[in-house]
Amino acid sequence: MKKLLAGLFLLAGLAFTVAYGQSGRLPELGDASGGLLTPSEELELGRSLLREIRRVMPLVDDPEVAFYIDALGRRLVSNAPDASGTFHFLTIDNSQVNAFAMPGGIVGMHTGLIVAARDEAELAAVIAHEIAHITQRHIARMYARGRDVNFATGLAILAGILAASIDPELGQAAIAGGLAFGMQSQIDYTRSNEAEADRVGIQILTSAGFDPHAMADFFERMQELTRGAHDAVPEYLRTHPVTLGRISDARGRAEQIPGDFTRDDTLLFDWMQARVRALSDPQRSIRNQEARRSDSPVQLYEAAVAHLELRQPDAAERLLSRIPAGEAPTLVLALAEIALLRRQDRFTQALERLEQLDSVYPGHPVIRHLQARTHHEAGQHREAVRIVEQLLRQQATPDPHLLRLKADAADADGRIAISREAMAEYFFHRGQYTEAVRQFDDALVARDATPRDIERIEHKRDTARQVARQDAR
Repeated sequence: MKKLLAGLFLLAGLAFTVAYGQSGRLPELGDASGGLLTPSEELELGRSLLREIRRVMPLVDDPEVAFYIDALGRRLVSNAPDASGTFHFLTIDNSQVNAFAMPGGIVGMHTGLIVAARDEAELAAVIAHEIAHITQRHIARMYARGRDVNFATGLAILAGILAASIDPELGQAAIAGGLAFGMQSQIDYTRSNEAEADRVGIQILTSAGFDPHAMADFFERMQELTRGAHDAVPEYLRTHPVTLGRISDARGRAEQIPGDFTRDDTLLFDWMQARVRALSDPQRSIRNQEARRSDSPVQLYEAAVAHLELRQPDAAERLLSRIPAGEAPTLVLALAEIALLRRQDRFTQALERLEQLDSVYPGHPVIRHLQARTHHEAGQHREAVRIVEQLLRQQATPDPHLLRLKADAADADGRIAISREAMAEYFFHRGQYTEAVRQFDDALVARDATPRDIERIEHKRDTARQVARQDAR
């Protein structure tokens, strides 16, 4: 059986919604006299958790949505006084209204929360709150208060965390069943964490230019969603309990901060929110637009994206043609038109448009990602691999979606060793270590593997083997 990560107990207060077992590769998390987790321990823990999240949680693979959340998160981190190290902003394809923070700079946003927010400032407020949980090292501090947790209790809570990612009610019951120790003190400590994250989060929010009232506004929004619907309590409220006192405190702090602030600085929020709705439930987006017969540019865009998702390019083209020039962000509309060309198998025209955009927005990761996908769709697999390799070199932690694209394109190009190597890395960064080793073995015996390839792949395979053995303990 895997060793349990002793530090991952009572994570409901931080909305931990993923299960994980400790590998021997991680540092020992201390004993009753050990104090806080060190920053290096949190970082190592975060790297392992990131792979596990990618294995068990459905991450949004749309590059536009993922880039928007990542860019917003990085803007907020740049205004966080205590931020250090690498942050990872993940978008989870889940209709629950929820968000979470994890060690190692991991912040997850559910698509349900993106849809529930009323403007960019409210969304930024939630992200800022989660960033504050990380910068204030609440996980390490929580570990110090509960370091006497035993294996059986931790295992029960771990099971609850896993269940919560599938069924919130089941997960809450399982977590509660494991909390026989010091429950009240842990709840009080979690409340103090939430208060501190609110205070620091508002500082981050205003430093980034967003309206400080947005945090209290979002809390009130969450309470509105629960009125008269006890069974529909947003998961965010289960893991980040909101009281009238907490709302009042957040509002009071905001009123003490002078200045002019924005609610939607990038002018992208409405469009990305519409995109999330369309990708999550395209049929509903289409029905809503048809029922309203709306000429709102955002609603036309949402319905067009939905039709593209359902492979209905003609309907999408009609809707996009109704969006007046200048009524949509230039890049958003251009990418929608390129998506239409791809759905129509007009890959040459799509690549021409992408090249034009690349000259205006040089190196933009969304444009480069779509160039790679389109080259692959057009049968230009080697060029697709080249672009993906450039993108991967720019990332602190490889994106599994890009690794999978590289594997598929290399395979279509007949480059078996490169394809298997990319698939192995894809599995490794999704926490599937045994399968990663198998793919590395296949890469080593591929007929086109060069001596240089073999040396590189053997090194990676040895690392994967070590992690796989430790993970199995």
